[in-house]
Amino acid sequence: MIEDLLVGITLAFTIPVLASSYYSLILMISSFMYPQAKDSGQVLDGFPPVSIIIAIFNERFVVSKSLDALKNLDYPKNRLQVIVADDSTDETRQIIDQKVLELQSAGLSTVVSRRESREGFKSGALNQAAKMVSGEYVLLLDADSIVTPNVLTRGLRRFQDESGLGFVSYRVGHYNREQSLITRLFALSLDLGDTLNKMGAHAIGSPFSFQGGYTLISSEILRGVGYWSADSIVDDADLSCKVYASGKKGTYLSDVRIFGEDLQTLETWKKQAARVSQGWAKCLSDHWRTILRTPHMSRWRRAALLLFLFAPFASLSWLVVSFTSATAVVLHISTASNSIFSNPWYVTLVSLPISSFFIAAAQSMRVQSILTKRNLLLIPVLSYTGCCMFTASSVGFLRGLRGEAGFFFRTPKTGGNLPSDTDYFRALTLDKLVILEFILSIIAIVLSAFMFINGVWFLGLSLLGFGLLTLKSLGLSRLLRLNLHTLNMLPETIRSVLT
Repeated sequence: MIEDLLVGITLAFTIPVLASSYYSLILMISSFMYPQAKDSGQVLDGFPPVSIIIAIFNERFVVSKSLDALKNLDYPKNRLQVIVADDSTDETRQIIDQKVLELQSAGLSTVVSRRESREGFKSGALNQAAKMVSGEYVLLLDADSIVTPNVLTRGLRRFQDESGLGFVSYRVGHYNREQSLITRLFALSLDLGDTLNKMGAHAIGSPFSFQGGYTLISSEILRGVGYWSADSIVDDADLSCKVYASGKKGTYLSDVRIFGEDLQTLETWKKQAARVSQGWAKCLSDHWRTILRTPHMSRWRRAALLLFLFAPFASLSWLVVSFTSATAVVLHISTASNSIFSNPWYVTLVSLPISSFFIAAAQSMRVQSILTKRNLLLIPVLSYTGCCMFTASSVGFLRGLRGEAGFFFRTPKTGGNLPSDTDYFRALTLDKLVILEFILSIIAIVLSAFMFINGVWFLGLSLLGFGLLTLKSLGLSRLLRLNLHTLNMLPETIRSVLT
């Protein structure tokens, strides 16, 4: 009876993930059909006015380079409008004010949008800035986005060549890719996303989410969908859903890049992954009815969009299925031979979609001409790196499904410099999530030992990788140093009481 219940739980949590995983397999195969030449080479029918919105919050290390790059756009300056959506509370404000004067002197019409509060976080800042838009198209940039000269000309030619187009998405470039192992892994994860979710989706006409700092969108479409949802912490995915539900589509330019800064630590990477999971789940909760009912999308495209938003459920599925199966063996509720992870059919069914991950990662390197042995070694490392984000992503996903908007975690940018502990890890605290991650990681390591003893190797390796990498991602040594630093700053009397 109990074994039947365990099988039922496993299937209930596995089947939705398999659907999403095999859709990724389809996208991987489709990525090889992405057209080699996306540029018609036709001359633009004039130069439509373009507004550039760059969202900034306390980004003193990167904002200068991003604003300076706008001067190099291969586009008439008198047809451009720059809007700086600045929510900064530090010296970034003074840097922006100086750069605005420089852009104006260079012939670029530039204005600053500032607010008294951060209500709605980035979405709120973008909504206020949108009131100033005068262009027919809007280029959306982040504080660290460094544009290449042909971004606008290439993007506008796509609008000219494709009817019914709502937005153009560009490939994510990396200006600090080679800084460390973590930046190389993070860059590969973004490349992988571009290959699967953009190249593959574009090749078969499937919907995908653009990224806020790498997108050119029609002003008319932006107004038509009501701009950004005020309570969204994933402004790009939320707006993408609204664009597709309105009957418009997106296109992807793999050979046109906008460069950004790659994350430098597992801790901040994990926090970003948790925010995305919560945001996508909130987006799913908010828009699933609209997506299912819209007459502007075919059934399979609606299903594809829902599967995309449902992807973070995979983390929760892995936690439930793995811990339940391992605990059942340890407590002798189920024998090792009867464990679903000892079933070769189940292992094959679950493992097969992983091939799409490895092949798509190699494909993303090939299209960028960086397919080397050194880079290929990153693929298995990346496959394990995601394990440390399962707990945070699962918690975020559940919160998002409950409709919780959550907090917009701002990934710190350093301009390619190595961060100091005090600047970079100030947001890391011993909160409930960190405690939960620590407990689960220890349990996973203990369970993995039992799995090895009982010969359930596939599950044992998975649990061990999860446990070790989750511990690594907690940054416990840095947290300890920060806490000791704070302790040393306390008055002697208070310190003596605490110790």
